[in-house]
Amino acid sequence: MKYSRKTQHLIPRKVFIFTEDSVTEQRYFREFIAFYKIPQARVRVIDRESTHSSPDSVIGYVIDFQKTIRKNESDISAHYVYWLVIDTDRWGANLAKTVDDAYQRNFDVAISNPCFEIWLLLHYQDADSVKDKESVLCSKRAINRAIHANRVTGSNEKDYFTKTDIAIKNSRKLDVNPRHRFLPQIGTRIYNLASLLLEYA
Repeated sequence: MKYSRKTQHLIPRKVFIFTEDSVTEQRYFREFIAFYKIPQARVRVIDRESTHSSPDSVIGYVIDFQKTIRKNESDISAHYVYWLVIDTDRWGANLAKTVDDAYQRNFDVAISNPCFEIWLLLHYQDADSVKDKESVLCSKRAINRAIHANRVTGSNEKDYFTKTDIAIKNSRKLDVNPRHRFLPQIGTRIYNLASLLLEYA
């Protein structure tokens, strides 16, 4: 399903998406942006080897990038938004500090519990089904098995992009406390980022 612009009065902005060095996430967001023709969006990759999952290093990376943007585009960069895509299974004890620091800097966070792949699964399974299987869907491997139980082809366009509305609906229903900064239960906040991007599609 292709989208049309919802309004002619959108705030002129750029959306910078910061992912960790996961091939799946990089590829997904870059292809999503290309498929929906969203020139306002950019993907930046945070090198885990250089940051060592250190909250200060990760947030520092985004701050340095933001400073460069503001210096080069000072007239319009006030409307730019910065999203961190974070998996709870990769952060451990550093998770709370990273998320808190991000919000204090007015960065947005698309957190997934346990991992990004739960967003992909929610293109195929509804919120109730995923919640019922929470004890089983506790790792990336288990979630990938559940994804491949469907007729996936390896093409993001065919497997996921045409089902984005379904994933947003399922993810939103699964998020029982959307005002809470963290996700204590299985789920993902990728739906917030996807919904924002589709405003510019």
